[in-house]
Amino acid sequence: MPLPFLLSCKQPSVRVFELADGRFQLVEHGEVGPVVFGYKHLLVEAQLATFLKGLGLERVQFEPTAFFVRSTGKEWSSHERVRVGQYFTMDQMQDFALDGQRILILNDEYYFVSPSLKQVLERAGFDYLEFTEGLTGFAAGAA
Repeated sequence: MPLPFLLSCKQPSVRVFELADGRFQLVEHGEVGPVVFGYKHLLVEAQLATFLKGLGLERVQFEPTAFFVRSTGKEWSSHERVRVGQYFTMDQMQDFALDGQRILILNDEYYFVSPSLKQVLERAGFDYLEFTEGLTGFAAGAA
């Protein structure tokens, strides 16, 4: 049975914190990467968001978002928030359908893609994306 692929990014990003108004405040100095992962958020640069929207992914919604630097008051919009509605747990890793192009979320923080979506993203040239099959990419290589 095929396994989903953990989605990660080769380019590092600063950490962010979601404010009550929906903006994301940078919590350290540095650059915002093309993909920003965090607890209950996945933020992707505009070009990737546009590409993903064009795929018509099931149970995935996109929202405009903004970054904010409190010390300078600077605010900008370069990414979109991806809201994923297909959740799974570790014990379900080998027991759910991965047909078609899907994004899934584990523990409100770890994003996975189906094998077919992985192939589409690789062919599309988003070279900053990385994929690790199953749980081999984290949790000490479990499962």
